[in-house]
Amino acid sequence: MQSMVSLSELPSKRILLFSEHMAEDVLLKLPHRQYVWTIPRALRIYFRNDRFLFADISRMIFSIISEYYNKAAGTILKKGAIISYQSFGDIMRPNPYWHAIILEGGIDNDGRFQSIPIKDTKNLTELFRRRVIRYFMEKKLLNEKFARNMLSWKHSGFSVDNSILIPAKDQKARTGLSQYIARHPVSLNKIIYNPEKGKVLYKTKYNDYFGENIQLFTATDFIGALTQHIPPKHKNLIRYYGIYSSRSKGKARKDGSLDKFGWGTRSEEKPQKNPEENPFVTLSEKKFKQTWARLIKKVFEVDPFICPKCGSEMVVLAIITNPEEIQKILNHLRKNKSPPFDNKTQPEAS
Repeated sequence: MQSMVSLSELPSKRILLFSEHMAEDVLLKLPHRQYVWTIPRALRIYFRNDRFLFADISRMIFSIISEYYNKAAGTILKKGAIISYQSFGDIMRPNPYWHAIILEGGIDNDGRFQSIPIKDTKNLTELFRRRVIRYFMEKKLLNEKFARNMLSWKHSGFSVDNSILIPAKDQKARTGLSQYIARHPVSLNKIIYNPEKGKVLYKTKYNDYFGENIQLFTATDFIGALTQHIPPKHKNLIRYYGIYSSRSKGKARKDGSLDKFGWGTRSEEKPQKNPEENPFVTLSEKKFKQTWARLIKKVFEVDPFICPKCGSEMVVLAIITNPEEIQKILNHLRKNKSPPFDNKTQPEAS
């Protein structure tokens, strides 16, 4: 017997929509690679005190990759990257690092894609270390003495990992990594709340460095730990560079110069031509229910518009938004032991 999937373990609607948009509308059908860029503990405190620093490091990461590609190709290429800043580690501990989905190469002036894999990241990591330290000196966050000391460290604390390749036609990998870079700092499935004592127990996988897998918070301390990861107002933690920037992408879509690499191939949703379709359902409501149906089908592999009894396609007769009416319907379903079930009556799936 296997228990049913916990709703708290499923991606949110926002993450599902983001990953779908990334996989089908943004990323070209070309090989990409995931990069993870990390910095030493000595520098992490600065990102807590100045929550705008991450944007400059994101730009730095793209400039490093861009310079390497241009020199390797001997010409200026059109590059693309999506870089996500994440400020959290296990149990919401401050741990700034960057996830990047980077096009593995670039497009030359003749419209040809040149593949440029980076197999050894040792030199890349050293360049990243020197650029970051120089940046902190220019910002007057580090003095020259401490900067030289950091450059002498045998184990620098800087690292660049690019072990995960995203093949050109692997839609599942593109979607999965897109969900990963947009994930939340806290998982509801790992939280146990005791309202009587006002305590929050956070349980995660065992961490070798800290030697623990649980931490007990007061309710106020838990809120404080969580709010430190809320991004600054009007600042996007996920940033788009090169041909994936809004300006470049809009220009390429207009002139069709990159369509051969996968853009412009997503079929638009066509309006239904069923004459019996409810005329009171507005266009926005149609798109709303189509989006939810598509996401539910992705997660549960069940089409919510197919009748489980006869297999026919169902038609939306009404959209109920009144909370009182919804509660009456749910109470009636529970009374008759019909889905949806609550936690107490939810059965196990064989």
